[in-house]
Amino acid sequence: MSDRRKIYWDSSCFICFLNRAEGARRKICEDILHHAQDRKIEIWTSTWTIVEVVRPKRTSLPTSSKLNAAQIAQIQAMFEWDWLKKVQLDQIVASKAVEFQRDYNLKPGDSVHAATAIRIKADVLQRWDRDFNKISHLIPVEDPRILTVQAELIEGFKKQIGPSPEDLSS
Repeated sequence: MSDRRKIYWDSSCFICFLNRAEGARRKICEDILHHAQDRKIEIWTSTWTIVEVVRPKRTSLPTSSKLNAAQIAQIQAMFEWDWLKKVQLDQIVASKAVEFQRDYNLKPGDSVHAATAIRIKADVLQRWDRDFNKISHLIPVEDPRILTVQAELIEGFKKQIGPSPEDLSS
């Protein structure tokens, strides 16, 4: 059993990581991803996240048009990182998600994330939107935050992780 902090990431964390307009949030997400890559924490997410990140609701990724096959492949490759834990959307999670839609008026995707985070007993559900405040009595909910002490001093020493917003520009 791991004693590392188990963080569940909603799709908004990955979308902010990939979005050029989200400079400050991207740096926070990148810092957290480095900690997961170094096995200092665990990041968990649902396989449903892949769908939401490849085709977000709003035009939040750097390109205003649809992503091409190569760009989609870059995003999907992020979800192949061996240190990123994925949870399959199964019947148990789906049933709990239906309850969350009914009882807390969560959107379908948000209800899947909440049900998944609770099922895996995550220490916290991190997101960049407020939709999850409705279930914060069931699981701690927070915005992602920098984990590296004096991050700005070592920023130039960290290797880029994942695709950059420029990789997703047309």
